[in-house]
Amino acid sequence: MVDFDAVRVLRAERRWRLSALAGIAGVLALLLPCLSVVGPTASAAEGDVTVLLRIEGPADPSTFRDTGEYRTIWSGEVVVPREVTVTAHSGEQFRLYVEGGRYLATRLSDGRLSDLGEGDDTLGATSVLAALHQASLAGDVSYRLSDAYFPGSGFFLSGIEEYIGSGSKGWSYRVWSGDSAPCPSRSIDGFLLGYHTMTPPAPHPQVVLFWGYGVDCRLLRVVPESDVVQCGEPLRVGVECFADSGYAGEGTWEPVPDAQICAGGECCVTGDDGFTDVVFDETGTFSLTASAGYDGEHYYIPSDGTAEVTVEGECQIISFTIVDHGAAGLDFGLALCGAEGLPEAGQTAEHGAVRLEVGSETTVDCELQLRASVETESAGGIVLPVESFSWSTGPSAAASTPMTSGYVTAGTSQAGSSTVLEMWHWLTVPADQAPAAYSGAFCYRAVPDGS
Repeated sequence: MVDFDAVRVLRAERRWRLSALAGIAGVLALLLPCLSVVGPTASAAEGDVTVLLRIEGPADPSTFRDTGEYRTIWSGEVVVPREVTVTAHSGEQFRLYVEGGRYLATRLSDGRLSDLGEGDDTLGATSVLAALHQASLAGDVSYRLSDAYFPGSGFFLSGIEEYIGSGSKGWSYRVWSGDSAPCPSRSIDGFLLGYHTMTPPAPHPQVVLFWGYGVDCRLLRVVPESDVVQCGEPLRVGVECFADSGYAGEGTWEPVPDAQICAGGECCVTGDDGFTDVVFDETGTFSLTASAGYDGEHYYIPSDGTAEVTVEGECQIISFTIVDHGAAGLDFGLALCGAEGLPEAGQTAEHGAVRLEVGSETTVDCELQLRASVETESAGGIVLPVESFSWSTGPSAAASTPMTSGYVTAGTSQAGSSTVLEMWHWLTVPADQAPAAYSGAFCYRAVPDGS
């Protein structure tokens, strides 16, 4: 007899999905409750520059370096004033305005005038600083400016609320422009919103002021594959971050694995490709947001909640959960050629290798099914036949059924009821099987009865 290193990584993904079309095992999905998002708004006269301004601070400054967790200090739409008077931390006051095509600053204590460059009399001094000042009035948010470099290099935003920058950690900002959201190279008073001469150029629908480490903090956005979906059917949704190419306004959107997509208190996590399936159980319009923790290389600024999905039609929901009783994945350990009825390592007489659960929120009668997704292979391409594995809904190997590559029904569940189905698995190794380490996958799903 020859020692045989049998399948260790037959994976039953310990994830859950809610879908009437749950055809792939291990796809993560989310049952989202109905919700509405209401933010502050402001009316604007024709020609005014309006922006959605968000201020994202650290959830906990003492742990931010390790977690990268943010909290929203303030968010809302503001009409950017055409001129503004600000007070620096030194106590000096400065009036910023446009006159005669020049962007000007006057220090009120002595009337000293500084020419900051070209300006548009129609738009005025619509700087990011002016937008922040307006938000501070609307939301009672304090901020701190340093004028130590003004007018040579502009004002420095040293703090918002109690969060004061030090060293490489402090406040920066990003400006949306078309399909990009870069960190401009200008000071907070030097970037004029609504100006096509800026980099990046107008339009500038949103500004994000954020705590952290400059371009190492990447902005997230939610990207649903459609903005309309049938109720109860899965919608593929991705999370991306803007990766800057320097400070020239250029960059690319890159997928973000292990990001959370949330609506209200319900969240799900993206896979390695930056996507997951989301399922809604009510009709209406829903807002999706995304967040992600520090991954050892980058920090991620949460998305803005402007990604919306409209859910239509009659709802059909299946709540389906796969529970792996053992270590991650199914494990049949070491086996000898010709061995029969080797149990999966995690199963016992009391419970199977995995448990299939259907929740009471399920709205249709459904079937619980399983299959072997692919031939189990070794690294060298040697195949262990699918029928070498078997399954049963009870602990007896003698009553088990060989696995197949097509889905078979193992049990049923009635609409509105909770169902638990334990699945036992065994392995029988052909006597002439080549010795190797083999891997493959089992898939489990819940589908409408008769589909």
